[in-house]
Amino acid sequence: MIAQEGAVTIRKMQQNEQDLQLFLKWMTDPETMKYWEGLTERFTYERVVEQYQEHVREQVEQCMMEYGQKTIGYCQFCMLNASCYEVPQTQYDQFVGRQDAAYGIDLFIGEVDWRSRGVGTECLKVLMKALFEKYHADVLLIDPKVHNARAIRCYHKCGFQDLFV
Repeated sequence: MIAQEGAVTIRKMQQNEQDLQLFLKWMTDPETMKYWEGLTERFTYERVVEQYQEHVREQVEQCMMEYGQKTIGYCQFCMLNASCYEVPQTQYDQFVGRQDAAYGIDLFIGEVDWRSRGVGTECLKVLMKALFEKYHADVLLIDPKVHNARAIRCYHKCGFQDLFV
């Protein structure tokens, strides 16, 4: 388990039928894809398995977010540097010190009924706390799609600032 607080649990995603099928469900939802991969991307079960395994090789921690024991979303995090964050080193260095442990995070609420209820903010706060306390992060970075106003509001509520605009 990555973190648990109140009704929120963040656990490692497993390479099992249940987690992979749920992730596939979310990756075939146009509302999720509009903000995650894009509407032109097509996911199959095989692609989900391949992506899962690729993330394991790349040391991206893949997680399922639960609220009250119902799996409602996905998050991932990994150590970052300027090249994997895809910004020029000089710009990255303005915000991240050379010795800082910087983590990149991504998340979404996959279950439609759980969106726009503040649950994403709760989940993000629990994830952030775990990254600072358990993983000793110094800096957290997130890169939402600029048209994802709901997510950007959530990130601002959690203390994120617009840096690389």
